[in-house]
Amino acid sequence: MTHPPSRKRLAILLATAAICLGIATVVWVKTGLIKEIIATADPTPSTPVRNSELEEMQKFSTETRQLFNNRQFTSIEALADRLRTTREQFPSGAWKLMHAYDSLDCRDEEPESMWQLHEKIYQEWKTTHPTSITARVAHARFMISYAWHARGSDYADKVTEEGWLLFRERLASGRRILDESKTLAPCPVWWQARLRAALGQGEEPAAYEELFQQAKREEPRFFYHDQSRAYYLLPRWHGEAGDWEAAAEREIERPNGLGHEAYTRVIIEQIRFYGNIFQETNASWRKTKTGFEEMRARYSDTPQILNIYCRLACLAGDREQAKKLFKLIGEQPTSNCWRKKGNEFQNARNWAMIPE
Repeated sequence: MTHPPSRKRLAILLATAAICLGIATVVWVKTGLIKEIIATADPTPSTPVRNSELEEMQKFSTETRQLFNNRQFTSIEALADRLRTTREQFPSGAWKLMHAYDSLDCRDEEPESMWQLHEKIYQEWKTTHPTSITARVAHARFMISYAWHARGSDYADKVTEEGWLLFRERLASGRRILDESKTLAPCPVWWQARLRAALGQGEEPAAYEELFQQAKREEPRFFYHDQSRAYYLLPRWHGEAGDWEAAAEREIERPNGLGHEAYTRVIIEQIRFYGNIFQETNASWRKTKTGFEEMRARYSDTPQILNIYCRLACLAGDREQAKKLFKLIGEQPTSNCWRKKGNEFQNARNWAMIPE
């Protein structure tokens, strides 16, 4: 192993990241057109518009976290049970159940005392609700994150012996909690946590794939599993060049699945590992574009969907589609969908809106 998985932030940041955030160095289109963008750049910064979905997510995250902080476990149980049953989503398709769990996460920058406090709260929760799947999934997720917290983000040869020891112990603890709770009420986030544990413990591709298939049979529309597998299949982990792209493409045909949307959700998550995903990998803009159109039909033209769709159209060099999307977006970007550095939104807009 060389790199740890990306660390999770609070629910609302993750929610937006899953749709919009991202990316290292951006090269919009094939060689030459980047000069076109720079030449037409407007030096005036773009001010993000008010994002009602982000506000809704922030409110949801804050309220859920307050239930946890105040040990209102029965209320968390009721919330999670309802969300598992209803499969409620935010306007752009993010699952509220996933973000309910995410809202409980400790941030990497939290002091050790905060991590220890969280462990104490999880123990109290499990004691008062001994048959709760929610308490056990949340606790297992915490232990897995706590393991990566001990390891740190350095390359493997820079991790201390103590870091490796705590990493293995905490991963094993998280895995044990999951194994002991598997026969309780079904929860798609149980599988998401199990897949993350499998990555940390270095499970072989065949075993990981079997876990993934089990997870998708139980909840074929839970796209977070697809994103987890794509990360596992990166060459830096357990895959070879082209593996994650091929795996994502196969999911398009899954019965009762999301079709091309599942493929597009993977692309949205993976773009942060590449300068231009359509030039550096086997990712298909045609399939990604089809997935975005499916998302627009399912979730309407939310600002998150339109902005990240437009951003990827620019990366793919699809000026025609980018122009259509910029006309829908207007002159102001949505928060967290475009890199602020270099005024990316305005530069891309200038490129796309060049008169024919």
